[in-house]
Amino acid sequence: MATIGTPLAQVEKSEVRGPLERREERLAWLMLLPVLLALLALGVYPALSTLWFSFQQGGSFGMGTTNAGWANYVRLFHDEQFWSALRFSLLYSLITVAGQMICGTALALFANRRFAGRWLARAAILFPWAIPTATNSVIWAYMFNDQYGLINSLLEHLGLMNPAHPTVWLGSPQLATVLIYVLAVWKANSLVALLVLAGLQSISDEIYEAARVDGASRWQILWRITLPLLSPVLLVTLILRTIESLQAFDLISAFTNGGPGNATQNLGLYIYLQIQQFGDFGYGSTLATVLMAITLVFIVLYMRMLARSGMR
Repeated sequence: MATIGTPLAQVEKSEVRGPLERREERLAWLMLLPVLLALLALGVYPALSTLWFSFQQGGSFGMGTTNAGWANYVRLFHDEQFWSALRFSLLYSLITVAGQMICGTALALFANRRFAGRWLARAAILFPWAIPTATNSVIWAYMFNDQYGLINSLLEHLGLMNPAHPTVWLGSPQLATVLIYVLAVWKANSLVALLVLAGLQSISDEIYEAARVDGASRWQILWRITLPLLSPVLLVTLILRTIESLQAFDLISAFTNGGPGNATQNLGLYIYLQIQQFGDFGYGSTLATVLMAITLVFIVLYMRMLARSGMR
């Protein structure tokens, strides 16, 4: 409907589309159709299937199940191992994402400076990300092995450890947890650095030159110019890293497999054990539904942050 004061010619031009516009619109939808079908097949359908299976019980791997109502969710609230895995997942996400964002941003600021051999420094920063996660975890597991690991061997040669009483790195819940945090930060801060570095490249040098002419110090430029201009990139990176950390599996599985005991077991590993080891597809789907809901909550919160920051 035309608004008061709008010329009729402009209304007709904006509301009436010609054959060319309609053909272009049909072509656009046709080109988007494979993507939409892939999203339905790989995203929406599995999510709805998981939700449906969360109300089932019995059978094996989703076959021959019967309706369980809310029994799986009632079981979940009384499952101490679930609450332990949930606590570890949330702490893992909070600590590792914070470490990745801080270290990755610092590395990006360093790699963005002009100095001889900058290309070599950038390649070294990306090296941890180039190694597959499972390979990284296995290498670290061998390094921190208490019998033949590299770390204990170095400590022994430096006289910092008694060979008769080696440090059991992965046998201590506290040490294993700390090592997982360090490994996760070391592995993924490369990706954060890459994304932040791309954002730094988009900031014009004229802005920095004007700030230096006005007498701004390096810290003032960082806090008042660089970081505010990087806020959209940092928020998007924060979303991606949070989602990945909540769904982490291969890093923990290959490094500690949830041990010692269940000290480093997160929700992803607990879901895998319920489905693959115990064949409890219904309860595993219930756990997966809860994890999916938690992830969606974080996504909504971050999207509100993006909206408040003015991103479109």
